[in-house]
Amino acid sequence: MKKIIILALLVVTTISAQSQEVNKTPFFDTNKLIVEFSTGQAKGISPYTVGYYDASKFGTIVTNHINLGTRYMISPKFGVKLDFGYFKLNNNPGSKSKSFEVDAFTVGLQGVINSARLFNIEKPLGKFNVLLHGGIQTSKLNSYNPNLPKKDNNLGLMFGFSPEFRLSKRISFISDLTLVGNLKQFYTWDGNLANRSLNQSSLLVYTSLGLSYSIAKNKIHCDWDEKK
Repeated sequence: MKKIIILALLVVTTISAQSQEVNKTPFFDTNKLIVEFSTGQAKGISPYTVGYYDASKFGTIVTNHINLGTRYMISPKFGVKLDFGYFKLNNNPGSKSKSFEVDAFTVGLQGVINSARLFNIEKPLGKFNVLLHGGIQTSKLNSYNPNLPKKDNNLGLMFGFSPEFRLSKRISFISDLTLVGNLKQFYTWDGNLANRSLNQSSLLVYTSLGLSYSIAKNKIHCDWDEKK
């Protein structure tokens, strides 16, 4: 009798374990290569020249930033990302700022963390997830001030988080908030030469919305390994 009870418990345990895994796909069978496109607003926080708008005068929301990136997940929790971007900053016509215009092309290299898996909260989040990312960004800031060399080459650190929502097996909707701190920037965000006390650093914030698409032969987005 005891052997029958033990055998029954083993069968029940095995069936239970299989039922928990029925909707899961092994990580190596998911699409780990992901393409992301987003657009939104870039906001220069500091430095600014006196007479130009600063962080206390945010003005209206505008779309002045686009970003295209590719991400590869090395494991269920960690990955790497390479992205290319462009943004333009100019004065808000509704403010009292002097007229200015700058733009920049950017390249970023970052590490990515799937926080749902890192903190083991996939089940309560369901189709939601939050990606944490951080790394370095290099940029060429173009000033349209005729009295200065046109380009200012910058290198900085970036950190952000990207809430995402699964739309299908391959596609997810993403939003993003990223803070960039350039370690050495000689131009202000209004395109003038920064004061000596300010030319070692700058702050910029990106907010954006977009889509991510998992590419490869598999049908499952690696951020979610659910089959359904």
